[in-house]
Amino acid sequence: MNKSFLIFTILLIFSIVACKKDEPLQSIITNNPMSNDLDKKIHEIIAPYSEKASTASVSIGVFKDNRTSYYGYGETKKGNNTIPDSTTIYEIGSISKTFTALLMIDFLQSNSLTIDCPVNNLLPASIPALQFNGKPIQIKHLLNHTSGMPRLPEDFEPGYDPNNPYKHYDSTRVYNYLKTFKLAKEPGTTWEYSNLGMAIAGLILERQTQKSYEQLLLERISIPLGLYKTKITLNKIDSSNFATGYDADGNQIPYWDDFSAFKGAGAIRSNAKDMISYGKNILFSESSVLKTQIDSCLNVTFNDGSRKQASGWVCQNYNGIEYIIHDGGTGGFNSYILISKDKGVVLVLLFSNGPSDKRAEYITQLITEVLK
Repeated sequence: MNKSFLIFTILLIFSIVACKKDEPLQSIITNNPMSNDLDKKIHEIIAPYSEKASTASVSIGVFKDNRTSYYGYGETKKGNNTIPDSTTIYEIGSISKTFTALLMIDFLQSNSLTIDCPVNNLLPASIPALQFNGKPIQIKHLLNHTSGMPRLPEDFEPGYDPNNPYKHYDSTRVYNYLKTFKLAKEPGTTWEYSNLGMAIAGLILERQTQKSYEQLLLERISIPLGLYKTKITLNKIDSSNFATGYDADGNQIPYWDDFSAFKGAGAIRSNAKDMISYGKNILFSESSVLKTQIDSCLNVTFNDGSRKQASGWVCQNYNGIEYIIHDGGTGGFNSYILISKDKGVVLVLLFSNGPSDKRAEYITQLITEVLK
């Protein structure tokens, strides 16, 4: 889940990173129709990555100039000769955090609460005040990564399984950790990416609504927005359309199928079609059934001059063009979504290879192309 955040930072400042070493090549398998300039440019950019022997599959969605295009490269499982399409399902990892933020805003609005609500008001009474110098952690601090919570709890390692790294850490362990946790700085002052913080947001939602995270996801976002393949639990049909995950070097990796207390930080699966629809709801929020929730999520709640953060989204500027972005990474998958209201653009990139700096050059070029 977003294990290589360095990639994200590199992409956001548009640095070009060369591949570390040459790799054997394979035939390029694609459904790109090559029928217009965008098709050809996408192919020009992604083909060199697709032909690397380690590459499994790439599913790309682009909404630009009021037109949606989808492109598939590689195979959904190495050797099966099946090109991914807009319906192929991938683990989206930490892009899940944008859904958690939207669910939280929806909950707050439904209960006449604000993002300034102290988290202790919504946690078990047995948890001591989470504060520093009298300044409490508020809901907005969980959603913008300024809570002061670490990336993961200090006691995360015991029971850790690299093939399913969050399975062992349940809500009881999170709450026990919070009973002894001591903040080292005032919340809201420093940005520090925290899977734990977003996991706590997910647990608060479950506790307050008495519904599972997935039930909330389906009821409040996926079904209302028509994102019918954006879920955690896959049925037989979904599973047959689930890309196989590989690490950066092309070795098959088990699915991360149990996030336990960390569902809100990275458990969602989706496809390019749903993710483009999700992006278009944000792009054209004025016509979305979740308009007020989306607009609230997009409000900047932290800005230290070098980083702007909304609820669940990183805010960026490239050559005067404003956009929001998030990435995600699990053991066998990597994902990106970019939305620019300035340019009327949504870009979705879904890879069935785990995080790697080998892709940075190609992703940077794709981002630059769609923002032209």
